[in-house]
Amino acid sequence: MAGCNDYARLGEAFEELREKAGLKTFAQKVSGKKVLVKPNMLSAWEPEAGITTHPELVRATVDWLQAAGARVTVGDNCGMGGYGINERAAKVTGIREASQGTFVNIAKDLKEIEVQSRFFQKVIVSKAVLEADYVVNLPKLKTHALSHLTLGIKNMFGMLAGASKSRVHAAAQTAPDFGEALVDIFQLRPPDLTIVDGVVGMEGNGPSTGRVRKIGYLFAGENTPAVDGVIARLAGIPPDKVDHLRVAAERGLGPQNLDQVEILGEAKPIPRFKLPSTLPRLGLVSFFVNQFLYQPALRSRLVLEPEKCSGCKLCLENCPASAMSWREGFPVMDQEKCIRCFCCAELCTEGAWELQGLLKRMRRRGV
Repeated sequence: MAGCNDYARLGEAFEELREKAGLKTFAQKVSGKKVLVKPNMLSAWEPEAGITTHPELVRATVDWLQAAGARVTVGDNCGMGGYGINERAAKVTGIREASQGTFVNIAKDLKEIEVQSRFFQKVIVSKAVLEADYVVNLPKLKTHALSHLTLGIKNMFGMLAGASKSRVHAAAQTAPDFGEALVDIFQLRPPDLTIVDGVVGMEGNGPSTGRVRKIGYLFAGENTPAVDGVIARLAGIPPDKVDHLRVAAERGLGPQNLDQVEILGEAKPIPRFKLPSTLPRLGLVSFFVNQFLYQPALRSRLVLEPEKCSGCKLCLENCPASAMSWREGFPVMDQEKCIRCFCCAELCTEGAWELQGLLKRMRRRGV
């Protein structure tokens, strides 16, 4: 870990972090390799909101990897939505510009894969995550009303695209179940390196409505559960009280005891760090969130307005989920296969696809 109180000094802190965390050794591995840099790009928030990975950390990471000879791609999937929302979020957060030409909208090229999970059998994942030789994970240090903290493990939830996140939330409704589901997803492609943006983070009722908090650290490590566990302890919560960290330790993905973790740098507790106040009511909160957010989101539908359709077949040919067929001169959507990635709506030059339901209102607000 390295101290950093101002993003204007992030370059200097990043150099210190490279020395302490042994990142020079990691850099030697990536020459000529495909490296995906995955920030937290929850939605279209300005960097000052403390919700998304700061663009200066993205910039420093891209510079470092390219200097090591890596073929870098930067990309993430927003909290809810698809192709068009990713584009807007990348621009507003500053991540697109900071990526220096390496940003790719990874919501367009997707693959359905099977998962070993009690809650679901298949999910839709961005191919860029699966095909990368190395994944560098850049989470934001934040609280989360359902998972206590949003750090490295939770950030890899963003490998899911379209409506897959909503399906996971709907299937794993309680905090313990959701924690287990997060680890199920994490195990699909654990990152090779996690660098946590803790210069400015969020406390209270995160991940987007908490209080911005100056924390003053960068954290890095190759074992993500270990990095998350150290931060959890500094934030005042035992790692075994964080459901996804407990499950990760039980599965041998991270340390059973943080005394086994070598910490380079002065690890001071974060004074009076405020955890989510909703924790005592998680059962009730998760029920209402599922009933009034994720279930309605899954019922949202894309409907064709035939009078606007030119018959170009652009939507049919570019549907990542192959959810369309061609009948009597028009594309027909299979609503069961549709993953709500919105590629059809974004690509249609005639505006023939109409989104109906909760996601329509959310997209208008840039969620």
